Amino acid sequence: MYSNEDFENFYVRYKAEALPKGVSIQSWCMKNKVSWNLFNKWYRDTRHRIMPVDVEGHPAEADILEKDFEEPISENADKVSKNAEKEPVRVMVDIRMTNGMQIRQRGLSLERLKRLVENLEGLC
Repeated sequence: MYSNEDFENFYVRYKAEALPKGVSIQSWCMKNKVSWNLFNKWYRDTRHRIMPVDVEGHPAEADILEKDFEEPISENADKVSKNAEKEPVRVMVDIRMTNGMQIRQRGLSLERLKRLVENLEGLC
């Protein structure tokens, strides 16, 4: 029986050795005597949360500024906004792609998040 780690290592080897040569994953499984059915089930079970995302356009800066200055709805929201003024906002981004690539950035300021998105747009 294969473990999750076995399949993960097998898949990494496939991406490094066979994929650049144009070998199909089914052929790679047969060549390495790995059951295609078991590998395919593992792949679907572990990668099913990945969804393609299409981003079209972006909000106008005026819309963003208007939302930032709206009045809080409740007293609790007012307290949260006062605490937010004291501490800078930090963002964590974790992007996982179907080809196994993962991009993880932690502790990003809003400006650095904007730069990251701009750089990612250049790759698309």
